[in-house]
Amino acid sequence: MIFTEGVCPICRGKLILSTEKQQTTCYGCGGKVSIPEVMKIIEEETIVKIMNKEEYCGELNEVLERFPSMLQVADGVASFQKDTYESAFQSYYHKHYKNYLAIDRLYAASEDKEGFLKRLVCQLVETEKMHLAQQEKSEREQRMIYDNVLLSVYMLPAMLHYKGQAMTNLCSAIVERWKEAFPKYQISANPYEKIISGFRKKLCYITTAVCESLGKDDNCYELTILRDYRDNYLRSTKEGEALVDAYYDIAPSIVKRINKSENSSEIYHGIYDKYLKPCIKLLESQKLEECKVLYTDMVFGLEKKFLLQQA
Repeated sequence: MIFTEGVCPICRGKLILSTEKQQTTCYGCGGKVSIPEVMKIIEEETIVKIMNKEEYCGELNEVLERFPSMLQVADGVASFQKDTYESAFQSYYHKHYKNYLAIDRLYAASEDKEGFLKRLVCQLVETEKMHLAQQEKSEREQRMIYDNVLLSVYMLPAMLHYKGQAMTNLCSAIVERWKEAFPKYQISANPYEKIISGFRKKLCYITTAVCESLGKDDNCYELTILRDYRDNYLRSTKEGEALVDAYYDIAPSIVKRINKSENSSEIYHGIYDKYLKPCIKLLESQKLEECKVLYTDMVFGLEKKFLLQQA
């Protein structure tokens, strides 16, 4: 039996492969790995390809054409849930792995590496502008929020997960240009591991309970925009991070107290009218700091009412 070394396409951990088998298990991440697929990747990565100008331009044009499609995710925002995100992310990562290889090859071969990254980012942003222009005015806001989420939890984390030569700089360039093109929206490039750890903290207790009481889905517009605000704005500062952590500490107990009340539905409707609905209007108007004040009032106001006064 012949053995060789390879790299897991899921976690980039080291693999020992038997060339006589079709599948193995990565002991780093526990994922099932196709050995023929890994052997093909080894072949692609170890072949030193000296590109002439024609070859470089041909591959560059192919990558530029494919790059904006990396913002498309099967099942979209609906897959960003605790029970489905991990498998959805792995599927997304596998699907675009060859794109990461191609980007790294072109980056290594580019004389103007910064210029190469700018072309990729420009293609992504201009495609997004084109798609928005094709939407009805009333639909543009929701499209933008959804694309922000997909960019923040799939496209950028997957590129960072690849750990190639170009990816950190490419992610930084995307964040910078996206903010310039769409200043109303805040995005950040977070590692996949950080997002997974957030799910382990059970996200959005109170807001989820409120929306469920109103018959809204877990991926409804309200929860999507509030989660995006929490992860990409509040968590970008130490003060905001502390506020989110305080929310995680007290929110489960608040929800339990409310659920025990005979008028729980009425209480949740009141929270929606007093806090969540105004918060969403502030976010739609890009009044991010005003929203933080109201968010803070909600967290500590509900703590005082349902925990401290009933202790």
